[in-house]
Amino acid sequence: MGLFSGVASLLHLNIDSEKKARIREEIDLPQAVQAHINWKLRLQNYLDGRSSEQLDAMAICRDDQCELGRWIHSAGMDHFHGLEPFHQLRADHAQFHYVAANVVQNVQAQDYIAARRILDEEYSRISHKVVLGITELHKAVSG
Repeated sequence: MGLFSGVASLLHLNIDSEKKARIREEIDLPQAVQAHINWKLRLQNYLDGRSSEQLDAMAICRDDQCELGRWIHSAGMDHFHGLEPFHQLRADHAQFHYVAANVVQNVQAQDYIAARRILDEEYSRISHKVVLGITELHKAVSG
């Protein structure tokens, strides 16, 4: 069963087509999925020393700085503030950023074993939950 209970909790709200269109104009959910998937490669390259990026753990841990996070904390909250599945996505997204920042902190501390463990385990789990949640939200507002 998915994060949004098989999307049922949102689909049964009978979100009108005008509101769905407004949400699709506010946030490109497929792009948000891709952006969060891309973080795995960025972190992997950083850990492996194949990145020239200067990643800042303090910036990464902020869940309100990426496009999805800005939407979640503003218009998304306006649309879905009363729905537990939305709050679960918000919490998972915050955890995603926290865990990604932990990978970076461990790499910078040269604790590569801890960074690899976090990336392979905790990060993979939370990344999957976030991507699933965004995907299910996209299904709920499509069409």
